[in-house]
Amino acid sequence: MKTVLLMMTVFVMTAVAEGAYEETMDPNGLTMNLRTDFGLVNDGAESNQSERLQKAIDEVSAKGGGRLIVPKGTYRFAKVYLKSNVHLLIEKDTVIKPYWPEGTKTVVFILDFEDTSGKGPKKRGAEFIENVSIRGLGGRFIVDYSDRERREGEGIRSVLCRMVRNFLISDLDIKDNFTVYCGLTMTPTRSQDENVKNWEISRATDGTIRNCRIYNASPGYGLVQLHGAQSLHFEDLYAKGGVTLRLETGAVGDHTAVFNITARNITNENGRCAVMLGPHSANNGLVHVDGVTARSSTYAVTIGRGNVKKAEQARNPDAKPGRFADGCSIRNIHAVFGKDAQVKTHEMMNIPEEYYDDLRLRKVTKFFDGPSIGAVKDYTNGTYRVDIENVTLEGFKYNADKKILTPEDARPGKWGQALRKWKADRGIPVESRGVRDSGE
Repeated sequence: MKTVLLMMTVFVMTAVAEGAYEETMDPNGLTMNLRTDFGLVNDGAESNQSERLQKAIDEVSAKGGGRLIVPKGTYRFAKVYLKSNVHLLIEKDTVIKPYWPEGTKTVVFILDFEDTSGKGPKKRGAEFIENVSIRGLGGRFIVDYSDRERREGEGIRSVLCRMVRNFLISDLDIKDNFTVYCGLTMTPTRSQDENVKNWEISRATDGTIRNCRIYNASPGYGLVQLHGAQSLHFEDLYAKGGVTLRLETGAVGDHTAVFNITARNITNENGRCAVMLGPHSANNGLVHVDGVTARSSTYAVTIGRGNVKKAEQARNPDAKPGRFADGCSIRNIHAVFGKDAQVKTHEMMNIPEEYYDDLRLRKVTKFFDGPSIGAVKDYTNGTYRVDIENVTLEGFKYNADKKILTPEDARPGKWGQALRKWKADRGIPVESRGVRDSGE
């Protein structure tokens, strides 16, 4: 116990200097152990022990908060709600397997007010939780669903953050297998109340996400997705596959938008890109990113213009294309060329024809495995301004002198026609369909 307390003291002393989360974990406060105090069994994830973990969280919160230690082992959990003032410390190399019945969608940890009123999410009030964290103790812990094949109608998130203020997620490795949904999702309230702007919070607020990684992420998803968030800081994030930090807001639904987002040291490998801005129909605030690296990814950064999804137009006929606030910035961007990027088929007119024979169609047929295209793709067409600074490229034969690519840099023609010809030339049935990817 003395060793554990010493390690927790170090956590407090080394709390992030930058970021929205303010440390509230008291190293001299209540400490409980999920195994010795609540009977957790290290059974190799044979049984679902979510109720045991939930009971422990509830009890620690009822006592005014404190630290709940999950000792090293392999366990199975899902749909576990954190409660205010509870800090979940998961020992290094602990493996969490989700309880995930076939044909369902699930979440492992939920940072949101647990509503037991029975009114449903659309009738929710302004209740929220605060001062919570999930972090590794002595190193990284693991959420592993790499043994699950992607199937229609299934999906998983490691952590979902909604009605929470002052939170930290740290030291997490996610082992994915190209499944649906991002590993970490920040989202707004689902309430239909029109006056949420007057609420104390209405979305994931005042948080830090640091030192997290995902492996084998789907090209349509990735590590972090922001639908609704305010005053969040991201640092030292890595994704193999997909998008590392995906600020894709306002696709469908009320109250979506992000404000006051900062990030540092965001890396992507063999994926789409490290940072993506896609406003859809949301009017977002400022985003500032410093330090972006892409290795064998399609781009390092992509910036898209606003658009309104058909589903959103049907739901809200007054919906208009969104934007990010002028003055957003992304600086110190480095892109390294490779041939193992996840390239969307829509990029056909941006892929140098020399590389057509290097394209491998993925099972999700909206994507290839193929070559990197460039460093920054800016398709805003002047609808809003993101300041781009200090872009470098390494190993590129094409686009090496074009640090920021715009629609004018694409070859003339239609990508759909080019894709059909590419398939026909290689004997691939043009009508073939894979599992539809509902990402971007």
